[in-house]
Amino acid sequence: MNAKTLLRSFILALSIMAVLGFAYPTATALITEHALPWQSSGSPIIINGTVYGSGYLAEAFNSSLFFQPRPSAIGFNLSQSGSTELSPDNPEFLNMTEHYLRQFMSENPGINISQVPYDMVSPSASGLDPNIPVAGAYDQVARIGQSIVSLAENSSANLSISSVEAFLNQSISHNEEQNFPLFGSYYVNTVTLNFMIIQYLMHNGILPRNFLQ
Repeated sequence: MNAKTLLRSFILALSIMAVLGFAYPTATALITEHALPWQSSGSPIIINGTVYGSGYLAEAFNSSLFFQPRPSAIGFNLSQSGSTELSPDNPEFLNMTEHYLRQFMSENPGINISQVPYDMVSPSASGLDPNIPVAGAYDQVARIGQSIVSLAENSSANLSISSVEAFLNQSISHNEEQNFPLFGSYYVNTVTLNFMIIQYLMHNGILPRNFLQ
C-alpha cells in the first residue's frame, strides 16, 4: 500500500469519525433539545423553580398518602437499575408475584383481584419505572383519599372523602398518556401524581407552605 492510499484511508476514517462521532450526535442533541426540551433535560419535576426529581425515575413514596409504582427488584436504588433474574417459569417468580399481589390487595382493600393490572405486581425491567397502568392508579384512589381525609382531621383543613377522591380522579384523567398512538395502552406517571398530592396537601394547609423548600 503506497503513501497516497494510506493518506486517503486516513482522511476517510477521519471524515467518518467526525461525521458519526461529532456532527451527527451534536445535531441530534440540538434538535431534540429544541423539539423536546422537557424530555431531553431528563423530564425534571420543577416546582417554584426547584428540581425535586425526574419523571423518568420512580421514587419510593412509602406512605399510604401516595400512589405506589410497580415493584422494584432493586428497591428503587437510583444508583443502579435492573430487574429480577428469575425467569417467568421459575416457581420462585410465581411466589414473588403472588407476594406482590397480596401486598397490593392488603394496601388497597375493597378492590377485586380482577381489577389489578399485571404490571402492578411485576417488577419493571429497570426497577425504576414510574409509569403504571391507569387502572392501577384508580385502584389506589380509595386508599389515598381515606388517608388524606384522616390526616386532614388533625389539621384545620375540612376535606370530604368525595372532594379528595374527585381531585385524585381528575389528576389521573388529566395526566393519562398513551405509550403508542391509537393502539397503545394508557398509563400515568406516579412521580407527577405524587407531587400533585404534595401540592394539594400544602394548598389545603395539611402540610406547611414551605414543605418543599
